[in-house]
Amino acid sequence: MFGEPWQVLGQAWDALAVRDPSPFTTSAWLSSWWAAFGHGEPMAVTRYHPDGRLAAGAVLRRGRLGTVRTPANVHSGDWAPVAADAGAAAAIWAELAALSSAAVALGPLRPADAATARAALEAAGRRVRLQRGPGSPHVVLPASFDELLAGRSRNLRSQVGRRRRALQRHGVLRLRTTTGGPRLERDLAAVLRVEASGWKGRAGTAILLDERTDRLYRGFARLAAQQGWLRLHLLELDGSAIAADLGCVIAGRAFLLKTGYDETFARCSPGLVLRAEVLRALIDEGVAEYDLLGEADPYKLRWTATVRPRVVVHGFKGAAAVPPELYVGAARPALRRLRHRVQEARR
Repeated sequence: MFGEPWQVLGQAWDALAVRDPSPFTTSAWLSSWWAAFGHGEPMAVTRYHPDGRLAAGAVLRRGRLGTVRTPANVHSGDWAPVAADAGAAAAIWAELAALSSAAVALGPLRPADAATARAALEAAGRRVRLQRGPGSPHVVLPASFDELLAGRSRNLRSQVGRRRRALQRHGVLRLRTTTGGPRLERDLAAVLRVEASGWKGRAGTAILLDERTDRLYRGFARLAAQQGWLRLHLLELDGSAIAADLGCVIAGRAFLLKTGYDETFARCSPGLVLRAEVLRALIDEGVAEYDLLGEADPYKLRWTATVRPRVVVHGFKGAAAVPPELYVGAARPALRRLRHRVQEARR
């Protein structure tokens, strides 16, 4: 049934979200995303235990052409219902498949969730189409940074040391991490300023250049800090940030949301040094996994060969679903190819 959205459910929602942690299923992300990109009231499908405790939930929105879809866009690494156990999750998937809308779009989903969604939609008599999403590099973190580095190429090991020493010749180099507190706003501003200083600023894709995107990431950072999840990593040279990450750690798993570096120091590869120092810090913190999110960019693949795909699963039923089905099957892929060519030309 349709019930209370995540803002009302609060801690009960997040208690389920952290069971299979992802920043994109937390109330911090969903409420920030809706404040930036949502329209009207969100839809929530919820189920409860007999004693009244929340058992499972999923947030949805009305999209174009009458499609019911998840609250996700290019900024969302994945999506899934939150659930206390497999039975509650299965019940939510069945309810999503049985929605009255002629078209349903669920995702981006991790492979196991995509298989479950597909089975539920087909069982409900829907025609299913799969849309490939980004494949995010993923690092299983060992007990020490030296062990991680030993498993990478000799070239990478050499470059990490040489680039760090090159930066140290310019001044005092250190990694500083902010999780909240009185420096939060100042350090968040520094991260966003660094992120906008390079090619993202020139291409118009930096967070600071879009009001809605800025609202999303600032909102999430502030709420994540309240939960102890936020990690702002700043690589500083004589106290000034030359590379920075906006990330988070939830239930022992780390996620990289945004990163950037000052191109003034490009010859010294501050992005590479930052990544090495962040990995060291996460291992020291006891984090077990690191999801680099986004696309499988070369700088990420230097640290891992594991890429986790994402899939959007579409379900259609009846004649009313023909227009959105044609859009998904033909028009959307053509538009994505055109957009990709434009972005590459800008870069």
